[in-house]
Amino acid sequence: MEKISGQKIFLLDAVGAFVSIIFLSFLYSFDDFFGMPKSVIKIFLGIATAFFVYSTTTYFIKPINWQYYLKIIATLNICYCLFTFYHLLQNLDTLTLYGHTYFIAEILVILILSTYELKNARKTTTR
Repeated sequence: MEKISGQKIFLLDAVGAFVSIIFLSFLYSFDDFFGMPKSVIKIFLGIATAFFVYSTTTYFIKPINWQYYLKIIATLNICYCLFTFYHLLQNLDTLTLYGHTYFIAEILVILILSTYELKNARKTTTR
């Protein structure tokens, strides 16, 4: 992955959260096709929206200690992955192949981004 400088990572995170909102809205409309209950998808949508607002706000405010805020969103993203995995297990019997594929792919992408965010925050902090 190409090095994204400092605070621009928040923009990347915000775009990722926005893409999640779009996909989750699609999943909400076709919940039978994916097999995840609408009540769970609503929670995922709320979390993705909160992360979008957080990352967008942090990007525009440009705090001096942005590494601290980057660690926060990276940690929250990892918690979201654990929460999603929990719901995958809870709904194993109703999830379709498409549901499994979507949520596993989402978890992998978010974990890769979160790892990148944490590494970037640590490298910059130690300089």
